[in-house]
Amino acid sequence: MSDDEQPPTTECRICRVDVPAGTFCGLCGCHLTPRKFEGPDWLRIRNFGAAPGESVLSPSLVSSLFPQLTHRGAFRVALGAMLVSLVAFALLRMPAALIAVGVLGLPTLFLIYLREADAFRDLPPRVLALTAVLGIGLGVGFALFTGAAFDRSSGFALGVGMTTQQMLLEGIAIPLAGAVLMLAPVVVIRLIGPPSRESLEGFMIGALGALMFTAAAMMTRLVPQLDTGLVATAPLSFYVVEAGIRGVAVPLTSAATGGLIGAALWFVRPESKKHQRPVLARAILVFFAVAILLLSIALGLVDVSRSHQWLMLALYTAVAAVAVLLLRVSLHLALLHEAHDEIAADEPVLCQNCGHVVPDMAFCPGCGVAARASSRSSRALRRTARPQPVDADGDGDVR
Repeated sequence: MSDDEQPPTTECRICRVDVPAGTFCGLCGCHLTPRKFEGPDWLRIRNFGAAPGESVLSPSLVSSLFPQLTHRGAFRVALGAMLVSLVAFALLRMPAALIAVGVLGLPTLFLIYLREADAFRDLPPRVLALTAVLGIGLGVGFALFTGAAFDRSSGFALGVGMTTQQMLLEGIAIPLAGAVLMLAPVVVIRLIGPPSRESLEGFMIGALGALMFTAAAMMTRLVPQLDTGLVATAPLSFYVVEAGIRGVAVPLTSAATGGLIGAALWFVRPESKKHQRPVLARAILVFFAVAILLLSIALGLVDVSRSHQWLMLALYTAVAAVAVLLLRVSLHLALLHEAHDEIAADEPVLCQNCGHVVPDMAFCPGCGVAARASSRSSRALRRTARPQPVDADGDGDVR
């Protein structure tokens, strides 16, 4: 393409303005041509806003928890290795190794994600440090303060012999207090005033605080089990269920809850969309956040009920799956409807998701992924070193 050539344009059926021709509108992200089974245009259910080629309803754990990654293969392998390790240590009845992997596995992987997503460059170190310190401190304090209640309830046979008052305290009040404290770090950071307001940055802070809280609370509560030795003699089913609940379901639910709350608190609508369903996107985010909180608190009643351990594992797994799905839908809606960077449709930029040179807009016209699905550092770098067009004689190279 020569310097004088301009990409062809077409009128967006939603924006009613001329945008570069492609599969998606670069301004609002909708399909320029209606598609079957797409759902309402404001939802665009067939194309996830953070990953090309994925539906919003796809059961992709990696793109849901790590939305700003371009190459996700290594994280899929890491998650798979963590799950295999949990199963292996449960089958071998090795409580110390099981606790270490179950408690620290997902938080460690999330810290690696923060590094890969440029969080340590885009966000002030004091913000991330304060989030982690608050989460750890509140988690340890919560575990120590409620330790007596958990020790007492563990002496009952799945709720047998507990009074109604004890059921309400240990099944509702304590989980509710835990949920409030788990979300305290992201609320504190929001009240202090973050330097920027991007939904995926709010997701990072919310998920980080929730994961640190959960890991600290579980580690504090499970440390006494390390006295059982390298290999324990408890029933195998006990360790399998513990691996599924404490190592997978609880961390996933915590990360999804904190991340969703963070995305909702950081969400800002652009001036150009304030007349288009001004409260719908935010209302959905808040509703989903409340739904996850209620489900999480309901699990407290499961813990003190007469439920069979395999039923408990199934319920925890179901809640975790719902939490991740609601998080995925919420991040998608936030990316579609939040404020975006300044548009420069006449300037080219390399889309790091599909690899095509496209106009610098809020959404890639080729794959539909939001520009804010990549870090601010990545966007700035690609705008500093823009692709250069081939000259008219064909002697030049695209750089």
